[in-house]
Amino acid sequence: MRKRIGLCGILLVAVVTVLGLTQPGHARPRLAQAVALFQAGRFSSASAVLEQHVRAFPGDPRGFLWLGASYYSQGRYREASWAFSRATSLRPTDDSYLWLGATYARMGRKEEAGKILSWLARFASDPQVRSIAQIWERATLAHAQLPRSPVFDAYARVVRRYNPALSPSLVENIVRSILYYSWQYGIDPRLVMAVIAVESGFQVHAKSPAGAYGLGQLMPATWQALRINPADPIANIYGTVRVLRSHLDRYGHRNLPLALAAYNAGRGAVARYGGIPPFAETQWYVLNVQALYARFIGGSPQVSVEEPIDT
Repeated sequence: MRKRIGLCGILLVAVVTVLGLTQPGHARPRLAQAVALFQAGRFSSASAVLEQHVRAFPGDPRGFLWLGASYYSQGRYREASWAFSRATSLRPTDDSYLWLGATYARMGRKEEAGKILSWLARFASDPQVRSIAQIWERATLAHAQLPRSPVFDAYARVVRRYNPALSPSLVENIVRSILYYSWQYGIDPRLVMAVIAVESGFQVHAKSPAGAYGLGQLMPATWQALRINPADPIANIYGTVRVLRSHLDRYGHRNLPLALAAYNAGRGAVARYGGIPPFAETQWYVLNVQALYARFIGGSPQVSVEEPIDT
């Protein structure tokens, strides 16, 4: 979404509002600098500053938490698990365990992730953390337990065709997440595939001049409000599906062009012009997504949105 989009749903990962900056005065400038870098999507620079910070303040759990989040956002999951483990040992909190559980899930350590996320989903004191943990617990279990199928392989081929540089594990995470969340929210996954293909070409770290980020090109105001990390493909796909679902609910499935126009240009623009806005980008976007979706319908396996699917 290169312009404004509506808010809906929450997922995991950048639980930045609960991290805070309650540090000693002399520690605050460096940590504040790192947080600003992180929120700007400059994760590598943020981790470099945070490494200096935790060396200077080895007893600061928030420094380790932000460091882990920066590592996680770069896909450096081993380092992230170390930083989050250090944060939980210094100050065990719901949010530090949430990050640690998510990291274990990304590393394929399903049993450890499941134990942490299951506990948080039931007993976390923060309702928001409970909700996020429930989402990740379901996704982790689905990814761990359900086998691959011809449907999965067909979707994986499309993803690899658009972005051959993706690792096999990342292709698997993307496809499983698209299938899982599409089923959960009653959307044809081939439509989600078409949206992501046009938005980013399945480039996990795609960034538009306007600041839209990731697979579904979520704008900063959106992913910050959803409290997700747009660089995490699972979180990004979740946000993409939820926003697309909200537009379909508003305009109806018979008015897919309007839903797609709202995804690209925002509901306000659709309302202001009484239809698809007269923006070349938006008109091109609607036509391309519809054309690609039609191709997928003709060539990709059907997946029911009424029955559980193989994710």
